[in-house]
Amino acid sequence: MKIHHQQGASVVEFTLIAPVLLMFILLVSEVGIMFYTLNTLTKTTQDAARYLSESKADFAARKLTAESLIQYGNVTNAAPTLLPNTISTTITDEGTHVKVVVTYPHGLILGGALGALTRLTTGGGVNFGSSFNMGASSVMRFAQ
Repeated sequence: MKIHHQQGASVVEFTLIAPVLLMFILLVSEVGIMFYTLNTLTKTTQDAARYLSESKADFAARKLTAESLIQYGNVTNAAPTLLPNTISTTITDEGTHVKVVVTYPHGLILGGALGALTRLTTGGGVNFGSSFNMGASSVMRFAQ
């Protein structure tokens, strides 16, 4: 084959591969953000449970401070929130233990595009929305 017949081949190949590479880069970014979010939820849940387990006597007073610890990462409400959306918190005194459960609505960076793509490729069999709930929990024994 002569070279002048293949001059536009690299442009065509790039236009075929570019969307796949872009989706791969966005998918890797999405997974990284999800791991960061899950790690933040797990760590802040453990911190709150540890804080609450220090004293059962003033559990009610410490509960509000623990909710602040979960939302802001500190007990003073002085910093911006750890995550963009509100973290819903359930704190319960289970006798000898304290249980902290958090739920966070994680929004995908691709938004509805990922849902549309999965519906398109699976024929509508898989419904993947633009957000989903992530959760973490921790149980610790009260210090005696």
